[in-house]
Amino acid sequence: GLISGCGAAGALFRRFPQVDRAFMFSSSHLGRTVATLAALKRRPYDLAIDPVLRSRTGRFLLGYVRARERLGFSWGEPAHDRMLTHVADPRSAPPHMALSPLYLLRSAYGAQASQPQGAAAAQGDAADLTLDLRLTDSERRAGEQRLAQMLGARDRQHPWLGIYAHATGAKGYPVGWWHEVIACLRRHCGSARLVEFIPVDRRARLADLIPGLYTPDLRLLAATLAATSLVVIPDGGVMHLAEAAGAPVRVLFKTSEPAYYGPYGARFQSMGTRDSSAE
Repeated sequence: GLISGCGAAGALFRRFPQVDRAFMFSSSHLGRTVATLAALKRRPYDLAIDPVLRSRTGRFLLGYVRARERLGFSWGEPAHDRMLTHVADPRSAPPHMALSPLYLLRSAYGAQASQPQGAAAAQGDAADLTLDLRLTDSERRAGEQRLAQMLGARDRQHPWLGIYAHATGAKGYPVGWWHEVIACLRRHCGSARLVEFIPVDRRARLADLIPGLYTPDLRLLAATLAATSLVVIPDGGVMHLAEAAGAPVRVLFKTSEPAYYGPYGARFQSMGTRDSSAE
């Protein structure tokens, strides 16, 4: 079972047979939350993992589920640590948040499984780990066809460049800054065909400059992102979606830390832009 604050978790993990149930937990949906808690209480588990350091919601749910064993990071507070059957030291955790579950598992079971233990082992595997939505060939074709219908054929002279201009809070950039980015792209990649991926609020930021594409189906959005030659995108949930789809991304980090949140792999590049110009 997978507990998530994202209502789309079931669709995102659809191709993983190990995930037989995805539960939605959100304090803003009282009825759904009560139903989730009732469903969790009915079903016993062998193991429950709280991989997020000092998440009160995660620790509450870890103590709530009927699990024989419970993994999590030490808070140094008896009220939050006593429910753990396996306690991991957060000071030795790998820097990237995606490696935390692997670190927790190896901290608890590494020796029995004859596997290397601890943060160094988890970090050493980073080059071999990738997020993967397991998109099907038909899903990928659908994404490519959508872009081809909008932008025309893709070739060396006419690559498809995607822009996702939305991010929450301080992670976001003003519209004027994106206008400068597009102007730079047109100077340096004049033959490229640009498209804006419109966020969930259905509001295009760059409608006066480039065509936009809104896709409520997250798997189709992922496949469409993957069909691009490059996606320029700020740190956020859609960045992880693009990464998991295998899209070539350039991720812009304005405030958050790339070493903790950034993508993996040679096709991905994280760029700190705190005080950078669009150029």
